[in-house]
Amino acid sequence: MFDINNLKIKSIQVKFHDAVCDRTITQRQLNEEITTENKLFLILCEDHSCTPDDAACKMKSQFDIELSSVDVIQMFRKQIMANPNERKQLFDWAEAVTDLFEKAIQGDRTAYDQFQKKRKEAAVNKSRKHKAQERIVMLMLYQKHPELDMHEDIRIVCLMGNTLAKYLFYDMCDAVGIVYGFPIYKEKKTQEKQAGHLKTITNEEAVAYISQLEVRLERSNAMLQELQNEFDEQLADSKVKELTDFFVRLNSEQYGCILDELIQIRKGVDRLRKEKSELPMEINGLLILVKQLIHFVRDSHIEPILKIGAVQEVTAADIQYYSYEGSPFTSPEERKSVKVISPGWIFMDKQVQISRPRVKEKK
Repeated sequence: MFDINNLKIKSIQVKFHDAVCDRTITQRQLNEEITTENKLFLILCEDHSCTPDDAACKMKSQFDIELSSVDVIQMFRKQIMANPNERKQLFDWAEAVTDLFEKAIQGDRTAYDQFQKKRKEAAVNKSRKHKAQERIVMLMLYQKHPELDMHEDIRIVCLMGNTLAKYLFYDMCDAVGIVYGFPIYKEKKTQEKQAGHLKTITNEEAVAYISQLEVRLERSNAMLQELQNEFDEQLADSKVKELTDFFVRLNSEQYGCILDELIQIRKGVDRLRKEKSELPMEINGLLILVKQLIHFVRDSHIEPILKIGAVQEVTAADIQYYSYEGSPFTSPEERKSVKVISPGWIFMDKQVQISRPRVKEKK
């Protein structure tokens, strides 16, 4: 816990709040999906190994947000953290960075240097930084240290996506450096530009001011470009959502689970053809329609997850990904034999699940 009576800590508090207010100007529109993601991240900040089922339960109990484990998994996929081991690695990295940042805020120069090095590392894939890693550090810092939050800024931080949160994080890193007189680490390109100015400008204050303006301008330009990229991603995601919503309705019980029925009809027709059964002429037109519908589904890259009628063994952990009919599991190790009643469907391009496979316990 920070000593909020310490003048330097107070100064950092003020600078943090000012940085949040500056970034709030850019955040003009409330995005419920981003807010929900941030609340999900807050849960994972507490438990890095939290399963989708547990996360869905905690979202309900802590934030009164109704999510299924499938919804949670889709959010993980969107943020490229569906792999449980990589997800834990990401949040472990965020905790290590946050711990160093805490010490830097208290004036520890060694921790500050280590923090500056650590924060630039890729959290999971060493060749590329994870797009949400700074955003997670921001949330974790406010969650672990509410005493830093003078004006409930966490509410505003929870509205920020990856780009705004990242640049807010950069502003806060600078704030700590300014308060303690630590060097503010910049990209190599910026340092080269500053070196050119130092040859012609001798007034130290003017150089420092110009340097800050250059950094802020570069950072603002980069942020605007990344915000445009983020907007383009959201636009593409909205198109995917429209497509998946259409197929969700198509395979809902309200419309008779049309996707499931197409598979059953195709299997029935194939069986009749193998038996060389004569089909009435009136049915041929219907079969052509069914064939075209199946072709349309495939062209839309909608694929079944499992095979109807298949039998497999599952554990309680496996069942969180299915709709299960049967007796409850008595232990995590217990295995039950189940039969696939409905295959479940997935949009392959984006790995978005349209419906869960439905399985029934074999007695």
